Amino acid sequence: MKMITSEYKIVSQSVPPGFNGFTVAHVSDLHNREFNGELVSRIAEVKPDIIVITGDMIHRENETEAAEKFALGAVQIAPTYYVSGNHEKVLLCYPDFASRIADMGVKVMKNEYALIERGSDKLAVIGMSDPTFFAGGKTDFTAELNSLKIRTEEEQADFTVLLSHRPEMFPRYVAARIDLSLCGHAHGGHVRLPFIGAFYAPSQGLFPKYTEGVYEHGGKFMAVSKGLGKSSWVPRMFNPPELAVEILCRPPETTAQKG
Repeated sequence: MKMITSEYKIVSQSVPPGFNGFTVAHVSDLHNREFNGELVSRIAEVKPDIIVITGDMIHRENETEAAEKFALGAVQIAPTYYVSGNHEKVLLCYPDFASRIADMGVKVMKNEYALIERGSDKLAVIGMSDPTFFAGGKTDFTAELNSLKIRTEEEQADFTVLLSHRPEMFPRYVAARIDLSLCGHAHGGHVRLPFIGAFYAPSQGLFPKYTEGVYEHGGKFMAVSKGLGKSSWVPRMFNPPELAVEILCRPPETTAQKG
């Protein structure tokens, strides 16, 4: 299937003025797939402010060439941030892979945050390892996320973007007061049925809730990439590989009513 580029506007009053129009190129679930330079070219056309990679960049043991080639191209376009997925956890080659792409300039984030400043406005990027890296799984993951969020508030960040592999944890991201969570893992449901939508997603089962596009709850948002590769024998049907692009937008100014 031919790759598509999907643009999602995140319209929120919480977006600080300095970040109105801030553009994120969102890559997820590459699974070491080779796009012969097309993916890097597509990202370059977007002219993103940052590139984020939300896990499962590699797929099998010691098969990392395509992922490394992509990483080298990405860092020449914009600052690039990467967090692990569940596949990285089970691959013995992951530490060496992470070290190599870090040497290329990729910001490999393991439960930490980075600040991006524009004038007096600050945006915090929090990067979380997959919950499988935590001894206590999702419980320990959530505790660490809450701690990092508090630290970004102490830094007076105006808006927080979370990079996390897992979309099914959206209620926890909302509870942690994350403005925008960027996730993957669901692969768009692998198979998408006409008039029904996603059939199955990892960690969500049949007819999953979070598989693509933007979700909102209480003024907090999550954008889920349908991903670019696949992790099983199940083919992608009615579900093309996706480069997701998220654009932060302030709502249009409302005209005051005349009295």
